[in-house]
Amino acid sequence: MNVNLFQIKKLSRQRGNYVAHESKPIGSAIKFKRTAMKMTLEEGSEGICSVSYLSKLENNLIDPSDQFIDSLIERFGLEDFYEESEDTYEDDLEQIGNHFITSTIPDESFVVTYLERKDYQAQLIQMGYYSLLEDDEQAMKSYHDLKTYIPHLNDEEFSLFMIFINMQLFKENRHNEAFELLLLAPSFENLSENSVLLLLKWRLLNAFRMHKISEVLNHYPIYVNKVLDVELYQLLKEIRNAYVQFEAYFQHPNDMKKTLSKMYSLSQGDRDYALAKSMFHHQHYDKVIDLAKPYYRNKSQWLILYLMSLDYEKKHQEIINILSNSDQLKGLCKTSKLIISHMKYKYNSDKMQLLNYLRREILGIRHLTDEYHVLDYLMVDAQKLFSKHQHYKEAVQVTTHYLPKLKTLKRFDI
Repeated sequence: MNVNLFQIKKLSRQRGNYVAHESKPIGSAIKFKRTAMKMTLEEGSEGICSVSYLSKLENNLIDPSDQFIDSLIERFGLEDFYEESEDTYEDDLEQIGNHFITSTIPDESFVVTYLERKDYQAQLIQMGYYSLLEDDEQAMKSYHDLKTYIPHLNDEEFSLFMIFINMQLFKENRHNEAFELLLLAPSFENLSENSVLLLLKWRLLNAFRMHKISEVLNHYPIYVNKVLDVELYQLLKEIRNAYVQFEAYFQHPNDMKKTLSKMYSLSQGDRDYALAKSMFHHQHYDKVIDLAKPYYRNKSQWLILYLMSLDYEKKHQEIINILSNSDQLKGLCKTSKLIISHMKYKYNSDKMQLLNYLRREILGIRHLTDEYHVLDYLMVDAQKLFSKHQHYKEAVQVTTHYLPKLKTLKRFDI
């Protein structure tokens, strides 16, 4: 996913300098159509208005003038743009937020009008719709069309836009970038209850993965209270489950068992996973292996714990067997693929192939993951592998490279 965090931050800082003038975004529709027709501003405005006027209109900096708008609509084939008798955009945007709150998918009839339109409002609705469908390719197409309109989005639009991008980054375990984006959202006082709930939820979910303790302590109670106030008990169950997985990093397995015994709503699989995480972080790797066996073939999160535990227990033949049949594993995420790739180089390649991999991937500039325990494992293991082959300078470079990243993940005030 190609998300330029620096560009988004720069555009976000410009939001206070712009005011969107129109309720129907004809300006953005003209811009999208002109771009699709590969016309320059000069060509688009020729014989109708000035280049400056068209540029301002396209960016919602001015109201459309009766003197020019009909001619522009005709030039770009947008005669049907104002056919709708009632503009339901704000209600529809709220409905998209409701679907994200309840984890439901709207009927296709909800979005059909917006699929036929080409303007920034339609792109925002489409981005939300495709995000709900988990159609990442279509969602990212809308993102690329929308990003230049960041300065012109109102607070609700901007917040939902950031939540959509965050969801894509979350899937790629780019939790630190996702968290930074969410911090750019407007003050909660200026947002609807839905937007506040979504922003808090995703800030916490990213914080859990990064072990960002201060964020969890500050906002977990606030989110729980808000969810209880609006009686969205399914959200409470979801965040409690995520919190327990976070808590497992710190709690001793015996204490974890006591905590889990009081959580009747958790499935057996979720209970076992929380206990396995606690055991993993307290180095009871043999017990993690036993717990993981029924799950690891179909659950990516279990596979990660299982492979790392096997490695720590030096059960090399079992790892090799899994690697040789990795094409049969289901539901692999980016991080599980990363661990599989790392272990294939570790166990199935010669010295030069291994060292080239470590230099290219581990010491390279490519983003690996923001999963704290996985990044910690890769750092320690890469150190050992470089040292094993007497490349001590590069072993030190691994520590220098990764320790600041691990500290950044935990840090609150970024």
